[in-house]
Amino acid sequence: MMREMLFELASSWESYRSKGTTDKNHRVHNLVLRDIPQVLETWSTGNTNYLVRGSDGQGNILRTPWVATFNPTVTTSATTGFYPVYLFKDNMKEMVLELGFGATQFKEKYGTGQKVFDEIELAVKGMQASSKHLLSVVDPEVRARISTLSTSLNSEKDFNLRAYEKCSIYSLTYKLENLPTEDSLRFDYQELLKLYEAMAGSVLLPSEEEYVIENTVTPTVSASVHVNTFVPGVRKIRKSSTSEQSGNQKRYSRSSDKVGRIGEEYVFNVERELLIRGGREDLAEKVILHRYYAENRTPGWDITSYNLDGSIKYIEVKSSVGKAITNVTLTSNEWRMASEFKGTNKYHLYLVTKILKEPEIQDMLDPASWVDGGGLELIVDTYLLYLGQRVEEG
Repeated sequence: MMREMLFELASSWESYRSKGTTDKNHRVHNLVLRDIPQVLETWSTGNTNYLVRGSDGQGNILRTPWVATFNPTVTTSATTGFYPVYLFKDNMKEMVLELGFGATQFKEKYGTGQKVFDEIELAVKGMQASSKHLLSVVDPEVRARISTLSTSLNSEKDFNLRAYEKCSIYSLTYKLENLPTEDSLRFDYQELLKLYEAMAGSVLLPSEEEYVIENTVTPTVSASVHVNTFVPGVRKIRKSSTSEQSGNQKRYSRSSDKVGRIGEEYVFNVERELLIRGGREDLAEKVILHRYYAENRTPGWDITSYNLDGSIKYIEVKSSVGKAITNVTLTSNEWRMASEFKGTNKYHLYLVTKILKEPEIQDMLDPASWVDGGGLELIVDTYLLYLGQRVEEG
């Protein structure tokens, strides 16, 4: 029973925390990482393959634990996106069910000073204004108890708790001494999931990335910049996950183009810097960023550049604010050109991570050959269905 688990966690936490480092054999550790998430998985309804994850820390034990529920179309990590999460006041006498942003995405952009909290506040207010109409999906009684104010976790001594407070978009607060019944806890959780689902599925709702990158400029290219050779990762597939089978589609918004633009501009500047550094100022002047090139804006790649020996490079850029890129979306034109130049060492796929801060670039040379050789998997994720017969005109 969830209610009993929460009581046990609250009463045992301080003793466990005094150990200093996490202990995978301890009852509290298993409550946070296994038992409570398992209950929430049974409470999750609908067709979404929610991921429920808890944490008591990574090495060092956190000031308080958390258990979050991720919609994979929004995020699969506590560091990005927005999601419902159970949090505890530092004295473990109050619990909050919060639907809020992941704080790390703001921290990576704005640091740990007052600026980050100001930006989080703007993002929260923007998201509340954009999603206010979606509150109608929530049961009226639960809706009446939902707060739009920052949560209170007694966070003065802990940056992460303070960030969790500020990142709250909507929340419900419970006193452990007066915790609702099991049925009420489940009902509240499921109602907040309804709101989460509505927000995740809204094409009109701005994504968190739009707030994070709203005032971002293209990062400066450092004198030590370099391009790394692509190294493939490992793609793990859960047999029961339909989201993997369907490509785990994510919502797209204006932020996608903003991230793309910043990535392309950064790579354009990097290519010019590397050519100038190699004594080829003549070639640096010829590098083209096709986004701003009226004569040929969409050739099937983003940047036309050159190697130091003068040979041409066609570079398609895919960028992320995160630390890793596990898959990319290619247009039919991009893949057609990658296939056309297969085996020529001309077509490059540049993967740019951490684009908002200290970007890193990996160069995947000849992606079509990677796929043909079995090193990577290409999946058709969507089809475009024209609702009419094709007729050739004049």
